[in-house]
Amino acid sequence: MSYSKPELSEGDQQKLRRVYDDLLDLAASDVPAVAAAARAALAQVHTALNGEGLLYELYSNKWK
Repeated sequence: MSYSKPELSEGDQQKLRRVYDDLLDLAASDVPAVAAAARAALAQVHTALNGEGLLYELYSNKWK
């Protein structure tokens, strides 16, 4: 018996990438609470990107 694998639509993949890019920018914020929250959220988005096999950069030299 085979089961179908649910997959993100192209539109949802683009949204996920936009969220990732926005969080990556916020992770470099001068406001410590904002930077910490964005970095924590990036870890969650990482799980989604990894699960979908999408290309991304989890670690960044952009952070201070």
